[in-house]
Amino acid sequence: MRRFFHGFIAALLLAASGIVIAPALAADPQTFNTEDSATKFCKQGNVVWFNRASKIYFEGGSQYYGKTKAGGFTCRAFADQAGYRAN
Repeated sequence: MRRFFHGFIAALLLAASGIVIAPALAADPQTFNTEDSATKFCKQGNVVWFNRASKIYFEGGSQYYGKTKAGGFTCRAFADQAGYRAN
């Protein structure tokens, strides 16, 4: 009973302080610092640029490939596994 009471009080304090405990989101795909390092790992033609904010990835030659602020190079398979969608 005492353990329940302490847990209940802790939950009330968290709620009153405005702290929200949200479920974890899917992890970002493995990220490479450069296009060359991604190409060495993923092989030519399988490298994409992903945008964390939009959960979209872009293929080489597209308008936003390598240009969004919150993104990185990764393999297409890693982006697909992390729930990103193609542009």
